[in-house]
Amino acid sequence: ICSLQRVIAAPVDGFVHQVSVRPGETVKTGQVLVALEDQDLALERERWDAEAAQLDKQYREALSKDDAAQIVIARFKLEQAQAQRELALRQLERAQLKAPFDGVVLSGDLTQSIGMPVKRGQELLTIAPDKSYRVVAEVDEQDVSQLKVGQTSHVLFAGLLSQPVGFKVSRVAPVATTLEGRNVFEVEGRLDAADASLRAGLRGVAKIDVDERSLGEVWWTRASNWVRRTWWRVVG
Repeated sequence: ICSLQRVIAAPVDGFVHQVSVRPGETVKTGQVLVALEDQDLALERERWDAEAAQLDKQYREALSKDDAAQIVIARFKLEQAQAQRELALRQLERAQLKAPFDGVVLSGDLTQSIGMPVKRGQELLTIAPDKSYRVVAEVDEQDVSQLKVGQTSHVLFAGLLSQPVGFKVSRVAPVATTLEGRNVFEVEGRLDAADASLRAGLRGVAKIDVDERSLGEVWWTRASNWVRRTWWRVVG
């Protein structure tokens, strides 16, 4: 079982100033998770605030004198200063890393990293919507041809043996991966219902409903496929 995750990355280069959450804690939309040092950004904003105020005064004086050339120059400089001030404001806001939705923190314990430098794009936290999970089943390549999107399925988790949980197939991976010496395809699905006992990382056994066939027919099909592959290897 996997949770639907969102990575919270550093928007700018900086230093960790404050950390408000740890893995396992729930968060609300807009809650500040991590704050980066913003002293330099605050000074930059104040500088452009003062610059814009001074240029606005010059622009008004040019208007009062009806000096066309000075009006154009003063207005251009004022618009530049205002744009720089807006940029500083946006960077200051981005120094506050906030939760994009209600959820739970999965990873990223930064409580011991106060003052640590971070680079733009560096992953800091991973959060997931609370009680929102997807199942990833590993299906042998011999059986993947029987699967398609929309099939009903059930999974019984090893740590929760009370009852199976239902899900529907939402995606069948187009490319196989190697697992313990065999090729498998990842089959994904969203859980039909949320359960407070579910946790990311749980493993279990999934059953996907396909067309009805007897056990003997299933084994005969597999054996026939194995014989065909072996014969092809031998005769070339």
